Amino acid sequence: MIESIFYLLFVYIYLVSGLLVNFLQLCSMVIWPFNKSLYRKVNWCLVRSYWSQFTFVAEWWSGCDCILYMHPDEREHIATEHIVVTMNHTYEIDWLMAWIIAERYDLIGGTKIYGKESLRFVPTMGWSWIFVESIFLKRDWNKDKKRIHDGVKELVAFPDGYWFTLLLFPEGTRYTPEKHEASCEVARQKGYPELKHHLLPRTKGFAYSMQEMKGKVNAVYDCTIEFKGDVEPSLMNVLRGKKIIGHMRIR
Repeated sequence: MIESIFYLLFVYIYLVSGLLVNFLQLCSMVIWPFNKSLYRKVNWCLVRSYWSQFTFVAEWWSGCDCILYMHPDEREHIATEHIVVTMNHTYEIDWLMAWIIAERYDLIGGTKIYGKESLRFVPTMGWSWIFVESIFLKRDWNKDKKRIHDGVKELVAFPDGYWFTLLLFPEGTRYTPEKHEASCEVARQKGYPELKHHLLPRTKGFAYSMQEMKGKVNAVYDCTIEFKGDVEPSLMNVLRGKKIIGHMRIR
């Protein structure tokens, strides 16, 4: 009974607050032609208030946690520069764990993604990503090259102090045993090493992006996340109040 009430309450708050934030983001578009930095600061605050709902549910309702493993010298640079983070895409809630870490360092408002085109049409969430200048790809290089060029061109003008974190999944899709076998087959054909726990990365878009962001992004972090225990790391289990612990290694 309590879970059912919580589900309904969460969905209600998610939709209402999301639509309100989207409306305010739409209104903020009048600022864009005159002051892009102000527009970005406004949207940084808007999505921070919205996306933090997810980390609140994960940490306070379910008791979830993400344990960060990172060299102390590298940790000192968090929240002091614009960064790119490459991450494995094995689990349903790997993005949520990334948000938990981002919120701890007050970076969640500046997180952006390289995502597939269909994500922009997800009600409220996808629309919020559009307004914060996330980059959506069609997986067609002839079209994506221009999208990356135009998107990164705007990102490099992002104001310092409102640090952006661009999250991308080089594997291009979520890990499954079937996709892993296909990836290993491609590796054997091309003479690449066979990866045990990852798919072969798609490097063309990443390499092109780094060229375009030269001089703006000072660090690229390699991030790997895994989960231990018997509870499946899924969004539904988070909503059910089940405690999930993620282990994140960043270097």
